[in-house]
Amino acid sequence: MTLSAFTRSLAAVASVSLILAGAAAAQDQAQPAGQVVEAQSLGALDLWSAPGRDTGLPAGLWHGASAGVVRETLDQIDGRPLSPALAALARRVLATGANAPDGAGNDPVLASLRVRALLALGDASAAQAIQGRAADVESSEAQTRAKAETALEYGRDSEACDAAQALQQGRDAPFELKLRAYCSVLAGQPAAAQVTLDLWRQGGGKDAAFDRLATAASGGAVSKKKPLKASLSDPLNYALSRHLKLDLALDDAAPEVAAAVANDPSASPAVRAEAAARALRTGALSPESVRTIDALAAGGSTATVADLAAKPGAEAEAALSVLASQGADPNLAGQAAEALLKRAKSPYDFIALSRLAAPGVALAVKAHAPVDDPVLFATAAAVAGDTDTAGALRGGIEQDKAPGSGPFELAMLDAIMAVQGGKPAGPVLDRLIERGGVGDAKLRARAQAAALLLAALGEPISDEARAQFAAFDTPAARTDAERALTLARAAVGHRQGEAAIVSVSIGLQQGLGLTPADRALIVGGLHAAGLNGEARAVAVEGLVVLARP
Repeated sequence: MTLSAFTRSLAAVASVSLILAGAAAAQDQAQPAGQVVEAQSLGALDLWSAPGRDTGLPAGLWHGASAGVVRETLDQIDGRPLSPALAALARRVLATGANAPDGAGNDPVLASLRVRALLALGDASAAQAIQGRAADVESSEAQTRAKAETALEYGRDSEACDAAQALQQGRDAPFELKLRAYCSVLAGQPAAAQVTLDLWRQGGGKDAAFDRLATAASGGAVSKKKPLKASLSDPLNYALSRHLKLDLALDDAAPEVAAAVANDPSASPAVRAEAAARALRTGALSPESVRTIDALAAGGSTATVADLAAKPGAEAEAALSVLASQGADPNLAGQAAEALLKRAKSPYDFIALSRLAAPGVALAVKAHAPVDDPVLFATAAAVAGDTDTAGALRGGIEQDKAPGSGPFELAMLDAIMAVQGGKPAGPVLDRLIERGGVGDAKLRARAQAAALLLAALGEPISDEARAQFAAFDTPAARTDAERALTLARAAVGHRQGEAAIVSVSIGLQQGLGLTPADRALIVGGLHAAGLNGEARAVAVEGLVVLARP
């Protein structure tokens, strides 16, 4: 390791420690969130005041936040992978009706980035609600783009074109040229569309999918060697693909477009099922919405659970979802739920499928139906938030008496249940620390990382376990020391919005490969800032990653 790399690692580790210390400092020094809001003058409404939905967060959420830090993060959200828990965090804080970050109340660019980030994260309804209250849209290219993309997402092409037509300045921005070319196609003016396309290209526009789709839509020549394919990478390409009546292949589908396709009655059942499965995994659709779509997609399927379990693809998943959520036969519902859970290809897959299978798990347990893998069911129930069902199962699990019921697995299950249920987890943490010092090296490392996550939540450690915990050596965080320190300062200062958005920025840097140390840094920061529910959600996600790698 080079000296600079060593220094960065040391700084990152120190930053994690600072976060954990910050949690205690925040408890002792910062006022409770409610008192801060009461003492704060909210001032006049600004461009961020419109709510996307009721999130339960205060109007002073962004008080003291740096507009530059927020802008940098929102600029990166479009198209980058983000863990579902952090995506949910971003959706919640951005949907909150609150005064803008300091000094940005009248910044239309930042306001439009908020709407477009919500759209990219799959919360189209919140984006629409906020955009519907925007003022002077025609004077801002950024806000016009946000309005147009939201309209295109909902299939309201004429509304998007009206916004483009009304724009007073910035009409030659790349997106506006692309949109006007599409609107010319809709108006039956292919020659005008081709002229606008040429202007876009001459200005340096580069979007291969859009170029081919718009060229075809305006009557231009498209290479016959490469068949024209739909692109669902953004709302405009989705609109063009619909207009051209192309098969809606989901290869490049953005989360928000996948959700739109899932809700599109003109799409085929197979495509809707695939779109719903993708949207579930990113959080763009709730399990309840997905079950409704699955019921439509599955139709009158009469396949057995065994047949569906052996069949890959979203249609089989949809059929299993229907069987798991119907209440006529608890045995059948439990079998379908188990088959769903065993389809998981990654920890994130398992989390999504746990939420989808939750009704079948609960029904089987309540009816005392046979459960072949109680640890699997208990973990899934806890992940889905059904801690009562998880607890009923856990009470009957004896160590080493069921599949996956070794001491490490049961310690991880107890950790997930405690954190998800918001219960004190000091004894669970002590047990994880114990598991971190015995047995297989890989299991020890996973137990140590899990202990780090619980410690970041401020769970107490016994005197005896503390010395062992301090000797653990979880690999250093990848987050640069400056960003880690920014999170720590925001957390201790109880600047909830900034702490949340910096946490999201760390997640954007690492995508689905977030390291345990970086996750602990985020968990500690959110906990210290008072975002305890979000801190626990990020921790539970990390525990599942460690329990089911």
